[in-house]
Amino acid sequence: MKAIFYLDIMANLQQIKQASAQLYLNLDNPQSVRQQLKRINQAQVQLRQFKKEVNTKLQDMKQPQNSFGLDEVAAIGLHIFGEHRLAKQVTRQGNKVERKEKKQQQKARQPQIKMRELIDNYLFEGDRLKTMAKNYLQEHQ
Repeated sequence: MKAIFYLDIMANLQQIKQASAQLYLNLDNPQSVRQQLKRINQAQVQLRQFKKEVNTKLQDMKQPQNSFGLDEVAAIGLHIFGEHRLAKQVTRQGNKVERKEKKQQQKARQPQIKMRELIDNYLFEGDRLKTMAKNYLQEHQ
């Protein structure tokens, strides 16, 4: 499963690189700049779609935070029967397991978070190029 996840990330990175390769600008003549502006806009649309997919994956990776586990049920039962020390021990063990799972979950989300940051940087670069192109077009009309 880990290999499939890795291949999925690599495929997404390849698509992101292909879209970001369209983010360049030559300020040669107004007609050419208009065409380049269209290409930059299309690349940004693709990048936003990739970002949407990454955000969806990140949401899917989140587990419900307020799940009521068996350790809580066991601890309540032990409290009812007066076994308070044992109930506290069960609760501590359950909390320890939850912390460990949360740490693993955060580690698993890191590649997606980095991919989202990469996309944001490319989108920012596209915005910068569009601003340059619009300024050029205003000066050359």
